[in-house]
Amino acid sequence: MAMRSSRNAFGQSDSAHRHKKGLSPMNTILILATALVAIQGASLVHAEPPTGALVGRVLYIGQAIPDQVIEVSRDSAFCGTQATIKSVAVHVKTRGLEGAVVSIDGVALPISEPSLPPLVLTNTHCTFTPRIAVGMVGQQVEIRNDDPVMHNTHISMGPRTFVNVAMIPSSRPVGKPLKQPGIYTVKCDAHKFMQAHVLAFAHPFFSVTDETGAFRIPNLSAGEHQVTIWHDTLGAFQQTVTVSAQGETSITLEYPNHADARKK
Repeated sequence: MAMRSSRNAFGQSDSAHRHKKGLSPMNTILILATALVAIQGASLVHAEPPTGALVGRVLYIGQAIPDQVIEVSRDSAFCGTQATIKSVAVHVKTRGLEGAVVSIDGVALPISEPSLPPLVLTNTHCTFTPRIAVGMVGQQVEIRNDDPVMHNTHISMGPRTFVNVAMIPSSRPVGKPLKQPGIYTVKCDAHKFMQAHVLAFAHPFFSVTDETGAFRIPNLSAGEHQVTIWHDTLGAFQQTVTVSAQGETSITLEYPNHADARKK
């Protein structure tokens, strides 16, 4: 016995009526594909802009600055009777300045940063190693003592003490996170000739020059940037550079006379 489809008030069968009210499988696929293309197009519009790297060298061609020789009155059996402090180290061939900090001003802060390894500051051979350390706010400063004598590592920013801890021989490392950007001075109260600096930034766009004066700062947005060059003895100066959208932008930064730089 054949089954008859029922008719509605408009003379349409129920199956035809349901077909008009709903969407066919083909129409559904077309709508989903259109939405996917629109989402992908929006992603391309909001994609991160291209970035480049700033590379170069910081030079110092001013008058030579003599080393400081300081008499040692404590733990001289290990530290020696004199300490020589080379405050300005210039490479013989490149004339590059070692230990200058190059940073970018006014950059947009990163959305997130991966966990960073500790910034290690070691008392070794009656000196701080490294003499210039750089890191980001929130990064842990880890103080160590590799010497057989006691050191007192005293880190401060201006008049405020960041950490002040006695480090006996074979003591465990002491750590504390950097809480604010700026320049921290590191001293040993037991050995006055020991000194270093820690610079903290709220962004990752910084570098310290190596023994040849070379530096590299990656992942910079294309365009004009203000660059600050800082040295613990020579002072600071600024220069404007333009970073290209792709590849590396190479520059040479020449330190002005240290007496003029320190006035800035």
